Amino acid sequence: MNFLSYVLLGGLSYAAGRAVRIYVLDKQPKPEQPYNLKHPAILAYLAGFFIIMLIISWLIGRYLLGHVTIDLPFIIVNSLVATFVYSFGLNPEKANYEVPD
Repeated sequence: MNFLSYVLLGGLSYAAGRAVRIYVLDKQPKPEQPYNLKHPAILAYLAGFFIIMLIISWLIGRYLLGHVTIDLPFIIVNSLVATFVYSFGLNPEKANYEVPD
């Protein structure tokens, strides 16, 4: 994969996290514990996305890159990085990015 492919994959991961935050989490009633990276719902979405990315990374390696055998380092690192980028879109802690005076 080239740099542009990784940028595209990162953009899609961020957009997926932001979509979940806007269309799912913001539509639900306010929870007692505010959403952050330690909230059980956020952790469940991160775990689910990681599992989905494991499958997508395997498919990318198998069909786009032509890896005949399972390339575990590529699959795991690609999934971890995509999940890390996904967490930025999902995490509403710094949604406003207010600059200090």
